[in-house]
Amino acid sequence: MPLIYRYRSKEFAPEEIGVVREQPLTIVVNGRELATLMSTPIKLDCLALGFLAFEGIIRGLEDVTHLEVSPEEGLAEVRIRGGFSPPKRQIYTSGCSGGVTFSNSLLDHAPVLLERTLDPDRIFPLMRLLYEAATLYQQTRGVHAAALADDDRLLIVGEDVGRHNALDKIRGEAMLREIPTAGRILLSTGRISSEMLRKGAHMGTPFIISRTSPTSLSVEGAKRLGITLIGYVRGDGFSLYSHPERMTYSRHARVTVHPD
Repeated sequence: MPLIYRYRSKEFAPEEIGVVREQPLTIVVNGRELATLMSTPIKLDCLALGFLAFEGIIRGLEDVTHLEVSPEEGLAEVRIRGGFSPPKRQIYTSGCSGGVTFSNSLLDHAPVLLERTLDPDRIFPLMRLLYEAATLYQQTRGVHAAALADDDRLLIVGEDVGRHNALDKIRGEAMLREIPTAGRILLSTGRISSEMLRKGAHMGTPFIISRTSPTSLSVEGAKRLGITLIGYVRGDGFSLYSHPERMTYSRHARVTVHPD
């Protein structure tokens, strides 16, 4: 671990501390370079698969005939069925570490119409579970964490320097482990942008929950797409931005409903 100097009480003291690794991952599809993602080199197979799924390049593992990841070279080589031409238009997202997508339209996704409810008091233990499971975050405080969850347990946890990458890893791992994502809860430590919301809609998650606040586009998109968007989960309170009808209120919950 690198040596740093911690400043406390008007004094510097040497201290060893964990620093998160970051490196590029270039995704090559059918021999053609698609994108390079700045990422944390863990679960890179999940990252590549999730990215391809979110971009509509694959629908599932049945479309993939070969996947080989070389962390040392920062390369993910993927073979898919049928022809492939890299999209010409790239959109750089608001996420850290150079997020990229080829579509910024929330209208590409059908509304999430599941009749799914959630007790507000379930949210706080789920967020605590996320922080407990995010071991890299605990060691470095330098990554984002996300999770796919049921009401009382985490199913998949993803960590990365980029919050979009963390969701890609969740999507990819869900494909590899054949875990359905529709109807689940999506948790994140990072800000919910419109791109994060798009990925949640792609997975069919009716609840997206974060410890920070969402952007204006994500709030508007959540209302249109039927997603219950919850932010600023702190202590025993949170802010509810869309579709409050999904919450099964208990008399102990503290909820701020943001009006249309």
